[in-house]
Amino acid sequence: MTQQGPSKTGLRAWQHGVVFVLACAVIISRRPDAVFHAQFWGEDGAVWYADAYNCGWWATLFREFYGYLEIFPRIGAFLALLVPLSFAPFVLNLIAIGVQAFPVNVLLSSRSSPWGGLRHRVLLAGVYLALPNSWEISATITNSQWLLALIAVLLLVATKPDSTGERLLDLCVLSLCGLDGPFCFFMLPIVIYLAWKPRDHWRWLEVIVLAMWGCVQAWTLLNGGFSSRPHYHLGASPVMLARILAGQVYLGALFGGVGQRPQIGFWFLVMFIAIAAGGTILVAVCFLRTPLPMKLFLLFSALVFASSLAAPGLGRRPLNGTTAWEVLVAGAGNRYWFFPTLAFAWTILWCYQSRAPALKVISAFLLCVMCFSIVLRWQHRALPDMHFAEEARRFESAPVGTTVTIPENPEGWSLSLVKLPPR
Repeated sequence: MTQQGPSKTGLRAWQHGVVFVLACAVIISRRPDAVFHAQFWGEDGAVWYADAYNCGWWATLFREFYGYLEIFPRIGAFLALLVPLSFAPFVLNLIAIGVQAFPVNVLLSSRSSPWGGLRHRVLLAGVYLALPNSWEISATITNSQWLLALIAVLLLVATKPDSTGERLLDLCVLSLCGLDGPFCFFMLPIVIYLAWKPRDHWRWLEVIVLAMWGCVQAWTLLNGGFSSRPHYHLGASPVMLARILAGQVYLGALFGGVGQRPQIGFWFLVMFIAIAAGGTILVAVCFLRTPLPMKLFLLFSALVFASSLAAPGLGRRPLNGTTAWEVLVAGAGNRYWFFPTLAFAWTILWCYQSRAPALKVISAFLLCVMCFSIVLRWQHRALPDMHFAEEARRFESAPVGTTVTIPENPEGWSLSLVKLPPR
């Protein structure tokens, strides 16, 4: 399949604006507290905002965190410094919501025509917005790197940009993604494949951009970044892999994730292995028959999934004698299941449009289950109230030079700010 399809269908400029606003509204409806009761989450306050406030945003823009450079949330923290502290989480959440909505516009643009007709891409976008088991990436700038990666992949597998504005957009997205985590490592083989076959000059420019930022991230990782990451005993095994695939990916796409105890009964184990095998077969069939963009997306999702299992970042979570994979089986690391879960959900949707009767029946049943689960679990759980507005007022009234510690979500996290004179 060539990158330039015979027909390109998309939306007009004003329609893209309407779609973007509607996508933001859908995201907010799933997590209304992100806008109407905004609070910091994890690194939002404890790292990005605290670093920007205490040390200056430019001085910390290229500061390594958890092994990699992550500049996008640091840019967001700079923008949050322009408003009073009480509004800072609101600003960061709005930026995250905008990034989360943007893949819908990419899917509905004419450049995404190789994915299929406009109606099919509307369904893909709808499944993305309603995806179960995705609460950790919703309206949180810390995990916006996963959504930036999705935007970058969608642009990579799309048709080539026609205008200067589209080219600049692609390069900006690739650069932001390349400087925000390790995803450029997994995109590089995909864009090399796209550039190699037709000897495409634009694609080779994308290769150069991703390779350049990949070298920067690799240098950061090898010069202290890797040693700064906590290292766990994985406890990897085929059985644990099957349980993760079944409980967090395949059932996650249908029911929103199934947390499991480290030890389960024999028949439960048999059930999870059977689900893992069946889901993997369905994905394999889709990979063999689907168009090139979906093939490449499945490949990228598999690479990210494998990397997540090989080196999971569990943050401050104590393992208490358990292995990392046992913690993942129990439901930790929700962001790690985003790409494989979305890939499986899109696989079900593709199978429903297949001409094979068996695939249609199976996928129709799975789509019904997924829709029922989406209705029941539409809203993500709200963050516990940490009384952030009161803490912000306490900080504003503190004397200059005072160190103020403000608790935030999740439990046990906090940000420490040294009160500076007005500037």
